[in-house]
Amino acid sequence: MTPGEAHESTTVETSTEEPKRKLDLEVQVKDAGACKKHITITIPRAEIDRQYEESLGSLQKEAHVPGFRPGRAPKTLVVKRFKKQVADQVKSALLMESLEQVDRDYQLNPITQPKLDVAAIELPEEGPLAFDMEVEVRPEFPLPSYQGLKVKRPVRTVSDKDVDTQYERFLERYARIVPKLEGGAEIGDYVTADLTFFREDGSTLNEVKEIQFRLQPELRFQDGRISKMGEALTGAKPSDVREVEAELGTSIADPDLRGKTVKVKATIHDLKKVELPEVDHAFLESIGFESVDELREAVRDALVRRVEAQQRQAVRRQVLDALIEATPFDLPADLVSRQERSTASRLAMELREEGFSPEEVRARQAEIRANAHEMTLRSLKEFFILAKVAEAESIKVEDEDLEAEVEAMAERSGENVRRVRARVEKEGLADALATQILERRALDHILKSVEYEDVAADEPEVAVETLDEAASPAPEAGEGEEAAASE
Repeated sequence: MTPGEAHESTTVETSTEEPKRKLDLEVQVKDAGACKKHITITIPRAEIDRQYEESLGSLQKEAHVPGFRPGRAPKTLVVKRFKKQVADQVKSALLMESLEQVDRDYQLNPITQPKLDVAAIELPEEGPLAFDMEVEVRPEFPLPSYQGLKVKRPVRTVSDKDVDTQYERFLERYARIVPKLEGGAEIGDYVTADLTFFREDGSTLNEVKEIQFRLQPELRFQDGRISKMGEALTGAKPSDVREVEAELGTSIADPDLRGKTVKVKATIHDLKKVELPEVDHAFLESIGFESVDELREAVRDALVRRVEAQQRQAVRRQVLDALIEATPFDLPADLVSRQERSTASRLAMELREEGFSPEEVRARQAEIRANAHEMTLRSLKEFFILAKVAEAESIKVEDEDLEAEVEAMAERSGENVRRVRARVEKEGLADALATQILERRALDHILKSVEYEDVAADEPEVAVETLDEAASPAPEAGEGEEAAASE
């Protein structure tokens, strides 16, 4: 299940077909935990016999029995020859009709297909047919009050210093990486080092050999971060050894390590520095600008858009914080676990849409993976709350909305629409895209009545370098699933 699939389950389809005859069912629905219902369905013998006659009649018209023309074989002979086939048809028809009827009558709002072992259900020779199943359903909670929320809107003016910093980062796209023969490591240099992570008892947790990374104030990896890496390695030279602490995430396979702080030893092997290009007329012309002023103005415009995007994010997060706090409900751990992988993809797509750089998206993805459970739990809560608001306000997502979003994505990225559409289909992002549109529209509706108080924005976040490596060794096959199952 994805939030997109949950959204799809709420779509109401109209039909011109005549209503089906209702089965005489006995249904018991009981709570089976957070967002789970245990359902017991009993189908009386009379309904089984009726369906048996109906299925047998259909089969008798088409049955090929040696010595008889199609549809002319005696009923007793058809029953004897096709007993199992008839029984399978009866069971299949009864199960399908009973599930559809329960869905219509009880409005359970399922978010996944029911857990039902069809093969284990046997059609009895006598008496009723009874079976049990579990269904994951939408959480039940009252619609939160979302009118007139008060939020603080961070305001920041892009300064000349901000433009200078971003201007240099832009030029780094065209820079050369050259050996650093003098002096120690500085922020922005490239460092090649061995990173050794230690457990609390001093034993080695993991070791990454000769990894190259750019020295930034913070270093992120796939299951945690070193928030003071820049401070620890500034001034370091080849053969130096520096120690620093790493904060592990909460999604590590080993539960004893989750959220822990461990020591890291960095052994420096090599340093390189960034050599910026000479900004002359030929260079400017090669990247599509006529002057340095024009380039700097483009950099300023990009910064303004990013600040506006960060402002929107800050406002929306405050609104969602308020709605989550006002709407407590539980979600099953297995539902959250199944969503962890899709959460990273969906949030990364949203960041790209907001105009964040590939490096910033990678850093955010690493943070999401390191704390996947908590972030997925929040993401699901946001979805269910906003879906309820969307339902109350009759906000829906149609096929044409998805197509318009794909076209907008292509325009923002400068790609061909067909290529963007193909990527969405290949990566299975259609449901995530529908969810994104639904949430955005519901949130935009809430924001229309928000009361703002402008405040000075916090300082920009520190630069982050992101590695594909992890602080903890990869779990052996099945180890991660066993840990999750034991919780």
